[in-house]
Amino acid sequence: MDAPALIATENLGKAYGSFFALRELSLGVRQGEVYGLLGPNGSGKTTTIRLLLGLLKASEGRATIAGFDCWRQSLQVRRLVSYLPGELRMTGSMSGLGVLKYLSGLRDEESLDRATAIAEQVMKLNLRRRVRKYSTGMKQKLALSQAFADPVDILILDEPTSALDPSARADVLGLIREARAQGQTIIFSGHVLSEIEAVCDRVAILRLGRLVHIEDMHARRRLRMLLVRFAGDASPAFPEELELTLRERRGPAFLLEHRGPLGPLLSWLATAAVEDLAIGTEDLHSLYNRYHGPDVVETEVGAS
Repeated sequence: MDAPALIATENLGKAYGSFFALRELSLGVRQGEVYGLLGPNGSGKTTTIRLLLGLLKASEGRATIAGFDCWRQSLQVRRLVSYLPGELRMTGSMSGLGVLKYLSGLRDEESLDRATAIAEQVMKLNLRRRVRKYSTGMKQKLALSQAFADPVDILILDEPTSALDPSARADVLGLIREARAQGQTIIFSGHVLSEIEAVCDRVAILRLGRLVHIEDMHARRRLRMLLVRFAGDASPAFPEELELTLRERRGPAFLLEHRGPLGPLLSWLATAAVEDLAIGTEDLHSLYNRYHGPDVVETEVGAS
């Protein structure tokens, strides 16, 4: 059975006048899960996060974290959450260490040693320097060091790898995996499909303020794509137990999805009149393009 949702929304929406930035969002995030929010700017990702944190009041529906109402009990919610915003603001006159001391002090300095260790050993920051002398990427690393050090149950990361170089992006993904291994729950909002694909357990795709698809990434990693060309013009019969789904056909060539065990598939292929065969995987980009590709017609989410 599925674990109960630690984070839940029910028909959650946010309107500005007659325009809905978010509409009818219903989802649940389980404890210990890395849950991706995927979509371009304007799709509703940041609005969702701000509603979860109680920074915005919902126009419809409700959201809860660990049973607490995200608006009416927002202080209790924020005690459970470490939040990295997409747009950072820091006091430039403070040193890097000073910023970490200040932020750790908000939680009785429980996280200062770990935050310092992450900043110096993982992010390679000089904490004696003033923040005004930090680059945008260095400020991002400083904020990430504190976020991953906080003794909380939930991390909410809005574009955590923006402005980072490739090696630092890999470090962040490693920290996410470590946090999950320790039982923390992570919401990871991002644009970089390869990063979402690498660490997320499930992914919610948003489009123009609506949830359009939820993908189980563990099941997707088991997905195989078969391009098979059969001899002659006859259409083969696909046994139901093979769990094959026809994606596309062009004459004798079939593009098939396969989610079942490999042995029965290979046994069947050995007996079929196959002239050519290619087996591969499908990355998240192809799924994303179904909802945000060049052929998708964009229409705004308006008021009902």
